[in-house]
Amino acid sequence: TGQVFGLLNLLRLWRLYRVSELFKRLEKDIRFSYFWTRLLKLICVTLFAVHSAGCFYYWLATRHKPSERTWIGRLIGDFKQKGVWHGYICSIYWSIVTLTSVGYGEFYSMNEGEKIFNSIYMLFNMGLIAYIIGNITNLVVQSVVKTFAMRDSINEVMRYASKNQLPEGMGEQMLAHMQLKFNTAELQQEEVLKDLPKAIRSSIAQHLFWKTVEKTYLFQGVSDDFLSQLVSEMKAEYFPPRIEIILQNEIPTDFYILVSGAVV
Repeated sequence: TGQVFGLLNLLRLWRLYRVSELFKRLEKDIRFSYFWTRLLKLICVTLFAVHSAGCFYYWLATRHKPSERTWIGRLIGDFKQKGVWHGYICSIYWSIVTLTSVGYGEFYSMNEGEKIFNSIYMLFNMGLIAYIIGNITNLVVQSVVKTFAMRDSINEVMRYASKNQLPEGMGEQMLAHMQLKFNTAELQQEEVLKDLPKAIRSSIAQHLFWKTVEKTYLFQGVSDDFLSQLVSEMKAEYFPPRIEIILQNEIPTDFYILVSGAVV
């Protein structure tokens, strides 16, 4: 009867679905770091797999007769008298060693039931290890993808300048522009605003640029409607030092308002 109730208690594992849903909500919640939330989920999955396999492996040992023909009874003949906690430590140790493919060899299968379970567990570990490594690799790559993109862009600029034998000063300007572009990437609003409705984009533009345009002497005394239309079409641009924004005799296509810096 006790064994039947014990097996029925396994139905409680269905509650783990709620844990999975909890992690899904946390991953979408911007208040929590996606990296650490995902990493915590991987740790929990690993600990659950290790715990479940260790408990089941110890249960197999307690049900087998004679106990000396079990993975733990071979070394510890009176393991049942030493208590569940001692057996749990041994089973968790075996589970971790098997999961990590270290295989020290202290504990190994002694009967057919243990061999079957051990084989299934090792096959399961192949998928679990691939899942963990794949997710961790993805997390690490996401954290450095911007750095890789910057280095690739700079290398392409250097190769272009070298192949076309551009002057050294021009090449330095190109590199300075690329570095400034990546340093100010978080301040550029085009990628952030492109998916927002026009009304929201206009409100954001007015918040960012209205005071700057209002203080510009060229627009003193103009109507607010004109300023509103002008501000909604503005965007911020950043230039590295000692770069020519408008060349001599060039017909300009843009109107610039200097917010910080100097023009010589």
